[in-house]
Amino acid sequence: MKKLFITTLLFLTCSLSLCGQVYIGAAYYPEQVEIEQVKKDARLMQEAHFNVARMGDFAWHSMEPKDGTFTLEWLDHAVRTLSQHGIQSLLCTPTAAIPKWMHDAHPDIMMVEANGMRKPYGRRRHACLNNEIYRQYCVRIARTLAERYKDNPSVIGFQIDNEPGTEDPYCYCHECLKKFKLWLQKKYQTIKALNQAWGTVFWSETLDDFEQVWLPRRMDSPCIYLDYQRFNSDMALEFIALQRDAVKAVAPNMTITTNIGGSGFVTTMDLYRLSDACDVLSFDNYPVNVTLESLYGNEQGLPFDPAMTSFAMQIVRGGKARSIWVPEAQIGRTALTQKEIVKPGFPRLWSHQQLAYGCHLSVFFPFRAFPSGHEQLMAGVVESDNAKRTKFYELQQTAAEIQEVYARTGELLPTARAAIIRDFQTDWAFENGYTFCPDLKYLREVYHYYHALRTRGVMTDVVSSQSDLTRYGLIVVPYLAIASPNFCRRLEEAASRGAVVLLTCVSGVRDIHLHKEDAPVTTALQRLAGIEVEEQEALFGRKAGSLTYDGLTGECRFWFDQLRLTTARPLASFSGNYFAGSAAITCNNYGKGRVYYVATVPEQSIIDKLTEEAIAASSIRPLAQCSHPQVEISELKNTSGRQYIYAINFSYEEQTISVNAPVTDIKTREKYSASVTVKAMDYMIMQVR
Repeated sequence: MKKLFITTLLFLTCSLSLCGQVYIGAAYYPEQVEIEQVKKDARLMQEAHFNVARMGDFAWHSMEPKDGTFTLEWLDHAVRTLSQHGIQSLLCTPTAAIPKWMHDAHPDIMMVEANGMRKPYGRRRHACLNNEIYRQYCVRIARTLAERYKDNPSVIGFQIDNEPGTEDPYCYCHECLKKFKLWLQKKYQTIKALNQAWGTVFWSETLDDFEQVWLPRRMDSPCIYLDYQRFNSDMALEFIALQRDAVKAVAPNMTITTNIGGSGFVTTMDLYRLSDACDVLSFDNYPVNVTLESLYGNEQGLPFDPAMTSFAMQIVRGGKARSIWVPEAQIGRTALTQKEIVKPGFPRLWSHQQLAYGCHLSVFFPFRAFPSGHEQLMAGVVESDNAKRTKFYELQQTAAEIQEVYARTGELLPTARAAIIRDFQTDWAFENGYTFCPDLKYLREVYHYYHALRTRGVMTDVVSSQSDLTRYGLIVVPYLAIASPNFCRRLEEAASRGAVVLLTCVSGVRDIHLHKEDAPVTTALQRLAGIEVEEQEALFGRKAGSLTYDGLTGECRFWFDQLRLTTARPLASFSGNYFAGSAAITCNNYGKGRVYYVATVPEQSIIDKLTEEAIAASSIRPLAQCSHPQVEISELKNTSGRQYIYAINFSYEEQTISVNAPVTDIKTREKYSASVTVKAMDYMIMQVR
C-alpha cells in the first residue's frame, strides 16, 4: 500500500515539476559492473524515483587505460541507459585518483611531504596540483569529456575533481617551491617588502633575494606560514579553474561544480572564492561521521546536531542568493571510523534539511555497495545482491517527497537577517598552532555562536568580512583575528544604521601580515565597543576561569582581555581565580545600534544568554521557534517572493512550534496562527500568509 501511494504521488506531481530544477539520485560506478547490470540498476533507480546519477569521479583508468587512448563507450552506454529510464547524469573529471601508468611514466607527479619524502602510489589525492605534467593530463581528460558530451541533453553538468583540499593538501616538491617564489615576487615585488611582511628579523631569518625562499612547515613563523597557506589556496583554485576553463571552452553552457569534502568543513581553500569560480558550489554531507570536530582530531563522535549541518550549508553558500548541491550524502555506515550508527529515517530528514537550505541536487553515496577497495564498507542504496531493503524504501519515499515539495513551492532559497563573520584568513592564522592560544579552535568557537542563533530560530548567513553587511540587523564577529580597516569601517556604518554587533576577544589583534595592530585590539574596534583593552592573557584548555552574567555563572577559557570601559557599560564580570571583578561582557550604544563585546571564550550557556539579549535588541523576529534543539526551522522564499517555513523534527517525539505569523500547511491546506505540531521524525512546510 505504501509503495502504491508513493508511485501515485509521484505521478500526480511530476506534471507540476519543472524539469531539471530539483534532482535526487545516487553516485553510480558503471565501470565496476557488467553492462547488463547497468540496465538492472537503471530500472532500480527509476523505481526509487531517482532522476540523476553522478558518475566518473574515480574512473580515470577506465576512461584512459593508456596514455592518450580513450575508451568511453562504457560511459556512453551508462548515460544512454540511465536516460532511457528518466535519469540524467552529472559527470565528473576523474583527476583525484591517477592511473598507475601515469605514475610509472612520471613519478615526480607525486606530492612531497614536509619531511622531504615523496608520497608512494596507492591512495587518492596524492598527485601535486602544481605539477605541470599532471595539470596537462587533467586538462586533456576534462576537454575530452566535454567534447564528447557537450551536446548530450542527458548530461546536466560536470563536477571538477573530487573533494579538493582534503586529506593532506600541502606539498613540498621543487615545483611548489618554484611557484611559491613566483607567487611571492608578484605579491611583494621587492625582497625588502617580503622581509617586512614576514618579520624575518626575528630569529635571523632575513632573506637577501627571492631565491632563498623556502616552503614553511606548520609551527614555522606564523607570518610566513600564512602566506604559504594563501599560496596553496590560490593554487588549488587555479587547478580547478584550469579544468573548468577546458570544459567551458568546448561547452560554455555546461554547469560546473566541485564538491567540498569534510561535510563542508574544509579550511585549506577559500571557499568564498571557490564559489565565485563555480556555477554552483557543492559539498558532501556526512552529518553523523564527519563534523567540524574532525578538523581537530575528534574520533569519539558527537550526537547528531541539525545545526551542524545547516552551519556547513551556510558556509558553502557564503551569503549568496544561489542554490547549492550535495553530490554525496550519507545513508549509512562509511569507510571511515564508524562514530555513530545512522538510524532509519535520518537520511530522509537531512535530505529535507538540504532542500530547506536551497539544495537542489541531492545524491546519495553510493547507489551500489562496493564489493572491494578502500570504501567497501560504505552502505549503498542497494547491496550487491540487488535486493531492495529498508534503505531503498526510505530513499524511494524521500525522492517522492522532495519532488512533491518542489512541485508545490518551486525553487526555494533561505533568507537571513543575521550574519556571522567567518574568514579563511583567520582559519589559517589559527591553524599554525601557536599564533594565539593552541587550544582555542576557531571554527569550533564560531559554531557555538551559530548554534545559539539557530536554536532560537534566527536564520543566519555565514559570510566573509568582505561581504555586504547592509541587509543584516545582527552581525556576530567571533575571534576574527585579522580585521581590515575597511571591515572595521563597514561595521561602524552598520552599527550607526541600527544594527546590533556582537564582537568577541581576539578580533582585530593582527593585521593582514599577522603583525600586531596599533593597539592590543585595533583602535577602530575598541572605539566601536566603547572599551580599551589594557592586557591580554591566554591559557591552555585544561584551565578555566568563570564569569557571572545576570545571575548565571559559567566557565570561560583560552583567552582573557582586561578592559577599561570608556563609553560601554558592564553586563558580566569575571568571578573566578582570574581577573575577578573585571568586566567580561560589555554593551555600548553606537549610533542607532548597539555593540556587545565578549572579553573571553565562554561556555555555551553564557553564549546562549547573550545571544538572546542581542536578538531582543535587534529588529529580528523569527517567523517560527521551537525550544527543542533537534528541530530545524528554516525561513525561505521562492522565486515569486512567497515566504515559507520549513520545520524538520529530528526527535522521536512530536514537537510544538510557535509561529509568529499566520501560516498554511502546503499539503493539508490547514491554517494556523499561533502554533503547529510536527510529528516525530517528520517535517512540515508552511506558507506564510
